[in-house]
Amino acid sequence: MYKQIKPDMIFHYFDQDIELINEILELVMDLNIQDLKQLMPLYDLGEIAAIKQKFHKSKPVFGFLGASGVNQHIEKIEEDIQNKFPIHHNELLVLLDELETDLQNFLKKTMDKKDLG
Repeated sequence: MYKQIKPDMIFHYFDQDIELINEILELVMDLNIQDLKQLMPLYDLGEIAAIKQKFHKSKPVFGFLGASGVNQHIEKIEEDIQNKFPIHHNELLVLLDELETDLQNFLKKTMDKKDLG
């Protein structure tokens, strides 16, 4: 059903608190995912340290979501950002889109359950 997240991990880490989960997932979509989608201008400016910092900031968050596929891809790029980023950038964008879609669907599902309960 979900390509990038593991709902059981999300519920576990955030203690089944639907409101907290919703707030955090909205922040992840607004901050982490959007930051990583906008890395190409930084790469074009040679800001490798800034890219590394954004990767470093996002990996633990994605870990809480069970998004190990995204993290593995980030780690592959981090091995040599200068050379691997342009090669793997498009695939990263696909994974981030999948993650964002998963989170949107998860939020909708949890809000529907909250409204019913």
